[in-house]
Amino acid sequence: MISKHIKTILSFFGVILLISCVKSKDSDSNPYCAITSFGVNNIVSYVPYQTSTGTTATQKKTVAGSSILFDIDQQAGTITTAKTLPNWINLTKVVPTFTCRGTLQYKSGDNYRNITSGSDSLDFTEPRTLRCVSSDGLYSKSYEVTFFKSANASDTIIWTSVINNLELSDEKHRSLVLEATHTDKEGNDSLVQRILVFSKNENGEAQVTSTTALSQASTWTDPETLKGAEGNIDPYSIMIHLGELYAVDDQGKLYKSTESAKGITWTKLAEAGLKTLLASDGYYLYAYNGNNIIATDNFIDWIKCGNDNLDMLPTKCFYSFYRLSYTNAKVSIAMMGGINDDYKTNGVTWYKITDPEDDDVDTWQYIDMELEASKYGCPYLQEASTIMYNDNLYMIGRTYTENFLGMYRSEDNGVSWALQTKLWRLPEALEATNGAASMVRIDNSLYVIQVGGKIWQGVIQ
Repeated sequence: MISKHIKTILSFFGVILLISCVKSKDSDSNPYCAITSFGVNNIVSYVPYQTSTGTTATQKKTVAGSSILFDIDQQAGTITTAKTLPNWINLTKVVPTFTCRGTLQYKSGDNYRNITSGSDSLDFTEPRTLRCVSSDGLYSKSYEVTFFKSANASDTIIWTSVINNLELSDEKHRSLVLEATHTDKEGNDSLVQRILVFSKNENGEAQVTSTTALSQASTWTDPETLKGAEGNIDPYSIMIHLGELYAVDDQGKLYKSTESAKGITWTKLAEAGLKTLLASDGYYLYAYNGNNIIATDNFIDWIKCGNDNLDMLPTKCFYSFYRLSYTNAKVSIAMMGGINDDYKTNGVTWYKITDPEDDDVDTWQYIDMELEASKYGCPYLQEASTIMYNDNLYMIGRTYTENFLGMYRSEDNGVSWALQTKLWRLPEALEATNGAASMVRIDNSLYVIQVGGKIWQGVIQ
């Protein structure tokens, strides 16, 4: 019979042995313990700013957890934010959500404590190490988790005038950005992001002007009329899908153009009987045929994906944006725009989920919200123009007093909006005028293009 004293000693050495196993069997490819997904809940921050009277106040700002995506490198044992977060974000109390083969722990002093997904908050101001311990306690795998933040005070925009003589004869226009690879004389490849501005000339014909390959909005091509369409293309409803341009003419036919063609030459894809294009989510191109919202991924077969609330379907100023899920292959997509000729009655947002692993295409849903002083729901604006930055949506446009109040921001993929009156402002010269304007983004620069030929560049600091 073993004495209590010997049992105690054996128990003690058993604990030491277990701890030793956990520490010594940390493996890069351990099948028994691994973090398989990682995300966070919404992060609330209180951001200081200077008021017009010189005093300091704070603004509550929320970054949606669903908009913060993470890259997990199982080989290196690192988890990092896929995109740089705003400088002002508060990382002292972040609630992680995760799935883990085993038990996830964080170090507190000399000890490790378990973490409950979606419940416990941690300080991620500096990179910190988490470890996943297998259910039998014999294996562990450590990860260094890093949240990348902008080194500068982001949400501050410094505007400069780029040019003031761009030829735009139309009262309104549509600006888009296409990416392509450019090879220089030495054979080196670089990414070109070309701005194209579609409008109509004095004869009512669709035309396009674009930045020269590497100019970043300082030099532009002369406007050229669109070629190749059997009917008339509506320049205000051209869409980007999978890096190329798509449009419908007034005969319902579908066309495509490319960055290399600079949006000038168009090729017919299908006699599709379409009224207008609506959206793209990186998998499907969506359109309206007069009876249904339809989708295609091959430009031959079209699938019905909604026919409810069609009276609330956007009819102008179309923009669509999508976000990838951080836990699976699903995509959430929103489209927004105006629903009548003068865009004075409603701005609307529609929403759907796309699952590329499912053969069925989910239907589009109209988001029915009570609008209140342009604070919630899609704003009432003329010639609305929308971009995505840091997974938030920003919209500009004239009110019906023909001025610019500023930018509107949506942190939930276009469901709700708020006017940014403090940290995000448009150029003073733009706000003082009343000509239609559009906005595009290239990296951390915004370009605002106004009828009359004026262009401003805003660098996000």
